[in-house]
Amino acid sequence: MEATLSLAEKSGVADVRRRAIHMAHVLGLSEKLQADAALIVTEAATNILKYAGRGEITLRSYQEGASQGLEVVALDRGPGIANVSSARTDGFSTGGSLGAGLGTIARHSTLFDIYSVPGNGTALIARIAGTRDVASCAFQIGAKSAPKLGQDVCGDAWSARYVGKHLWITLLDGLGHGPLAAEASNRAIQIVQQANPDDKPADVLRAAHQGIKTTRGAVMAIAMFDTDSALMQYAGVGNIVAIVASGDDTQHLISTDGTVGYNMRTVRPTEVAWRKGSVYIATTDGLSTRWNLNRHPGLTDRHPSLIANVLHRDFGRDADDATIVVVKAS
Repeated sequence: MEATLSLAEKSGVADVRRRAIHMAHVLGLSEKLQADAALIVTEAATNILKYAGRGEITLRSYQEGASQGLEVVALDRGPGIANVSSARTDGFSTGGSLGAGLGTIARHSTLFDIYSVPGNGTALIARIAGTRDVASCAFQIGAKSAPKLGQDVCGDAWSARYVGKHLWITLLDGLGHGPLAAEASNRAIQIVQQANPDDKPADVLRAAHQGIKTTRGAVMAIAMFDTDSALMQYAGVGNIVAIVASGDDTQHLISTDGTVGYNMRTVRPTEVAWRKGSVYIATTDGLSTRWNLNRHPGLTDRHPSLIANVLHRDFGRDADDATIVVVKAS
């Protein structure tokens, strides 16, 4: 369940508030939490219009460990915030207001995070959860997906599957666009979800290759995270771009040429260290292949949803389906 709403005028504030209340209700959140959601999006939308003039708010359901509820992501391309720490303090304002916006959002959120660079916009995430048990999951996950401009259906797909202490993250880009591309991607996702828990990423890719031969085919990547061994195993086919960033070190993960369901060569898995603070980022080619973290200092320190949405904002291309998935070791 996800909706992205553009903001360019004051009437958009009421619209996003109504949508947030409705989605919180559908997700089974209490009336108090529905009111929290309304307050959060109102403050976020008002800040976007006041300081950036335009932007967008994405509302989506999420589940992370035992925590589930509504996620709000607000994005703009405005002037950014020179001092984020001060801006989070009640009473601080550069726009002549009471300066309670970010503090209000933080107090009414189960989780709150913000990223801003002067001259390069602002992004914030606020989660409203039906349960506050957020410490039991070893992984934080964020994603952003959008169809090609003018298309209603995205041919990309991604999924998360927990198998014991392992996490499998799958990303696909069905060939072409629209419903037929989505059919290939979604059928491969079903195969991943039903795979033997003892399988490795390369095994699942081979199963998907056989299982989607009657479709257009897709490029595909699977990452398996193992907290016990502190390792991540990756296998990909086609032009998925994937990295693991750990501190100052960035490792690019190599996929095999080919197309799952059509002409797949021998899959060569890659194994890399996975430790606290490691960040896995994978994108379809709807994001510019030149995307990198150089112009986003400190972004990998933020929540994966912020990482995904900021990179999608800055490198996504309207001429293609575009999806990014981010996993961070808690």
